[in-house]
Amino acid sequence: GSHGGELVAQGKPDEIIKNPDSLTAAYLSGRKKLSKTHKTREWKDYIGITGAHENNLKNINVNFPLHVLNVVTGVSGSGKTSLVKKTLFAALKKIHGGYGEKTGQFNRLLGDYNKIEAVELVDQNPIGRSSRSNPATYVKAYDDIRQLFANQQLAKLRGYKPGFFSFNIEGGRCEACEGEGVVRIEMQFMADITLKCESCGGSRFKDEVLDVKYQEKNIADILNMTVNEALLFFADTHKPTALIKRIIARLKPLQDVGLGYLKLGQSSSTLSGGEAQRIKLAFFLGKNVSDKSTLFIFDEPTTGLHF
Repeated sequence: GSHGGELVAQGKPDEIIKNPDSLTAAYLSGRKKLSKTHKTREWKDYIGITGAHENNLKNINVNFPLHVLNVVTGVSGSGKTSLVKKTLFAALKKIHGGYGEKTGQFNRLLGDYNKIEAVELVDQNPIGRSSRSNPATYVKAYDDIRQLFANQQLAKLRGYKPGFFSFNIEGGRCEACEGEGVVRIEMQFMADITLKCESCGGSRFKDEVLDVKYQEKNIADILNMTVNEALLFFADTHKPTALIKRIIARLKPLQDVGLGYLKLGQSSSTLSGGEAQRIKLAFFLGKNVSDKSTLFIFDEPTTGLHF
C-alpha cells in the first residue's frame, strides 16, 4: 500500500510464539482467545431446499435462516459449492430476475424465498477481463470524474467532452500505447517485455488533456491517488456540487471495506482474489439498494469482509 509495510515475525513456530508483536503468536500461545458472542440473533424466516442431489450431495434437506449470518463449511469435495452456488443461488436467481448457470438438482424450494427481492453472489473472480479495468471504473466513480474534468473552463473552451478523459477510446488518450501507459514488446523465444510508454511517460493521456486541471490536479494525478487520498481531496472542496458528492459516495464504500490503500486507476490484473471480492461488495453497497431485501452469498470470503 501507499504507507509501505513491515515484516512482523519470521522463524520457526517456537520462535514466533514468543514474539510480542505477532498477532498470530498471541493466538497460538493462548494469550488471546476467540470469545463466543453472548447473544445469538434470533430468526424465524428461512429458505429451504429439499432433496439436493447435485454432484456429491446425497439427497439432503437444508434450511438457510434469513436475517442472520450463515456459514456453510466442510472438507474439500463435500458439496459446499454444489449446494450454495449451483443450487441455492441458481434457483433464487431465476426467481428474482436474471439468469445463471444450470441449476443443481433438487426436489423443492421451500420457505420464505419471496421475502427477498434480489440475490447477489460475491466471488473472487477478477473484476474485469482486461488490464484497463480498475476500482474507479468498477464502482462507476470514473464516469463522474470524467464529467467533472469536462466541466472545467479550459475543457469547455477546447470542446473536450467526458470521453476525452477516458483512456479506453480515441481522443484524449495517448495513441502510442493506446491508453495503456505501457508498451509491450514481443520477444520471439521469451516472455513479452513491458516498458513504460515513452510518448506519455506512463500517464496514458496526451499532454493537452493533462493541461485541464481540477484543484491543481490533472486526470492522471487523480487516477494515481489512493482511495483514501481521493476522498480527502474531493472532500476539501468549499462548496461540493452534486457531482462531487456523487464521486465521494461512490468511493466511500471502497474505504469502508478496507480498500482505501488501492489506487483509483490500479489495473484489476494486480488485485488479489480477496480484493476483487471486496470491490464487488463496495459496488453493491454503493448502489443504494438498501430498501431492497437482498441475500448476499460470499464464495470463500476473506477476513477483510468481516467488518
